[in-house]
Order: sequence, then structure tokens, then C-alpha cells
Amino acid sequence: MTPHIKLQHTALAMALAAIYPLQAFAAPSAGVAQFIVGDVNVRRADGATTALVKGKDIESGQAILTGASGRAQVRFTDGGLVSLQPNTEFKVANYVDKADPKEDRFLVDLLRGSMRAITGLIGKRNRENYKVTTTTATIGIRGSGFNVGYNPDGSLGVTTELDAIEVCNAGGCVGLTAGESVRVVNNTDAPVRTNVRAPVPTPPPTQDPVVIGNNPDPSGPGGIINKPIPPTPPANTGTFTNLKVAASYYVPFVSGPGPQVGPVVATSTTLDLGKVTDFTSGSNVFKPTTANSFGSAGTIAAGDFIGWGTWTTATKNSSTNLADLHYIVGQPTAVMPTTTGIATYTLIGATPVTGYTSPSGPATAMGTLTSASMAVDFTNSKLGVSISTTLGNISVGNVIAISGAQFTYSSGTGIYVNGFFTGVNANRAGLVYTGPGSTIFSGAAAFQAP
Repeated sequence: MTPHIKLQHTALAMALAAIYPLQAFAAPSAGVAQFIVGDVNVRRADGATTALVKGKDIESGQAILTGASGRAQVRFTDGGLVSLQPNTEFKVANYVDKADPKEDRFLVDLLRGSMRAITGLIGKRNRENYKVTTTTATIGIRGSGFNVGYNPDGSLGVTTELDAIEVCNAGGCVGLTAGESVRVVNNTDAPVRTNVRAPVPTPPPTQDPVVIGNNPDPSGPGGIINKPIPPTPPANTGTFTNLKVAASYYVPFVSGPGPQVGPVVATSTTLDLGKVTDFTSGSNVFKPTTANSFGSAGTIAAGDFIGWGTWTTATKNSSTNLADLHYIVGQPTAVMPTTTGIATYTLIGATPVTGYTSPSGPATAMGTLTSASMAVDFTNSKLGVSISTTLGNISVGNVIAISGAQFTYSSGTGIYVNGFFTGVNANRAGLVYTGPGSTIFSGAAAFQAP
């Protein structure tokens, strides 16, 4: 062999040696990003972060981070899918797909945010090797589909969609069948059953891969199909049947202000960006003709929505004219806390105060709420309120009874208070009130837990 041929062979050998070791040690793909929208990044095991694009491989040890507008869907090599919602951090901690039940692993971490998951073949071959770990609990599968997400107060919500799952922490395990939910407040107290679904937002309108059923084979029944998702209305917009309403109004020249409508589960309530545009209580339909103020906090999707507002004029059943209807609307707390001690709630919003000098005449004065607070004793199911307005004051000690999520109070001196708690762990509350005096006054107020 001539010297120049030897040199060529040596160069070729060096080039191949430089290529093959990289290939030999390259991490196998765990899955592929099959849908990306908005701000989505991937963080490698070495800490480097790059933008995640559609079609890019995801490897074991990498984490996906979505921003406020970011969403991602990953299809894993075993056919499983994970859909990540905005403001989520999701890590593929240990993924192995060798078609061997003893070696296969699907171990992932949800560190913040929310996700939907459909189990692939790893969970079917050995369900003990499929785990989703969060800061407060571990989710194991006994079926094939579930939602999990963190609530605003840091607790965790888990809802199963298909078949069954199991949610465990140091306090114990709870098994769920399709449609059931639990809430996990920390890593030591056992999960608690609830009728509040996991806070996984509805995706925006887009051509998003939609999973139907639990068959990862797109050619078979229940496979993956590309189906347009119908447009989603803005947050806190639409007609709802799971909201509670408390309202106070009066009928001009007939009656003065008072709790004519207490806290009820309305047959239907229509919201427009958090503002009530009508609600039904029993057989009575209430609609505004003039609405002069409103506000809200939280979202229907997160389960902690509360809204407040005033209709200067309104109608009941399109025939009775109403004036100065004050309302509170929200999602009643499903599982009330049992914490000891007194929790002091602070004011987050209120309606203008309306005042009357005659119970049968029109409003004669407008006032403002200057301060308000609630002191709640969950152990004994009692609360007290303190309300100061420019038209008068209300001070009721720890005697207002709490029944479920709602509370109501009336006195022989003309004080009326009606309200309820909203959100997970009763993190918000709202009430309508009427106070006595030379000027009868009324309004609505919303509060936030400490």
C-alpha cells in the first residue's frame, strides 16, 4: 500500500472515530414535540435552554417550560401523550422504552402549572413503572387518562378522565375512577375528594392534535386525529349552571332594600368577562337595564372566580322594575376548611353604596365603602363582619352561622348579611349587606383570605 493511500485510510478512520462515538452515546429520543404554540423552551440536562419547536426530539432528563402564552403536546415513543398548559414546568425524569416490562420507565415531574396525559404502552405493560411526581403527591395509573394542575393557593388538583388512577402521598392513597377528582393541600395530609376539577385551562382555538379514547394507534379506533378545536370564549364568559348568587335590590315605591335574593345555586348565570348579564333564581329571571359598576377576581377555569356588581335599574321576569341591585357571584367552595384560629379576610372589591331615606322611594344618596373585613372561625362555623361606609356602619361579632359554603344573618335592627365562600380552601368570599339608620344603605363586598 502506497503512503498516500495509507494516509487516506488513516484520515477516514479518524473521521469515523469522531462520528461514531457521538452516535453511540447520544441519548435516545423519549418523544417528539408534535404541537407547539407560544413561548415554549426545553432545558437540557446540562442546564442549557433553547426554544422548543415542532418536530424536535425530547430526551430523558430534559424539561419543558411553557410561558404565559405557551402550550405544547409531546407524543412519546410508546404512543403516550402529554399536553402542557401555560406557565408549566414538566421534566422527563427517567424514560426508558425497550418493550420490556422490567426495564421500561415513564417517570416524569410536574413542578408547576398543569397538564393532560394519556397513557401509552409503558403504562399498559407495567403500570407500576408509570408515575407523575408533583410537589405534594405521586400519581400512578390504573387506567389511561387524567388531568393534573396546581391551584392558585399551591394545592394540587387531580381529575381522572378515562378508567382509573391512584393519587398518593405520605398521608395515604386515594383511588379515582373516571370523572372523579381530589385535592392535595400538602405532602403529609392525604388527598381529599372534591367535585372541583383539576385546574387545566381549556386550550385556545387552533388546529391542535386531539386525542380521542386511549388507543395510541392513529389508524385504529380511538386513535389520534387532527380535529379543529372550537373557538373558546374569553375567561369568565358564557352561561354557567354551577354558580351561586347573592343579591339585594328594591322595588321602587313598593319596598326598600333587603335580601330579596339570598345565596342560591342559580339555574343559569350568564357572564361577560366576569360581569353578570342575567341570572335565573327559581322561576325568576333577572336582567339589568342599566349596569353601572362591576369587578371580579379569579377565573372559572381555576375554580376560584368571584364577581361583584351593581345594576342601577333592572327587571324581574320582564315585568317588575327593580332598582340598585347589588350582587355577588362565584363558585361555591366544595370542601370547607377546618383550620383552627381566626382567619381575617381583607377587602378586594366592592360596589358603590346606595342609600334611601324612605323604604318606598327612590335612592336619595350615593356613598362609598371605606373599610370592610371578615373574621372567620372555621372550627365553629361562625364569622363576624365589620363594614364602614359614608352612609353608616355595620358591626356583627362572631355570631353569623356558616352552613356549607354560605352564610346568612338578619337582626331586629335592620341589618342583613348574605354571602358565601368561593375557591379552593375558601380562599375568597363575598356578601351583600343592608344597614339601618336614618338612611338605609346597601351594597356588595368581596374578600380575600390571608
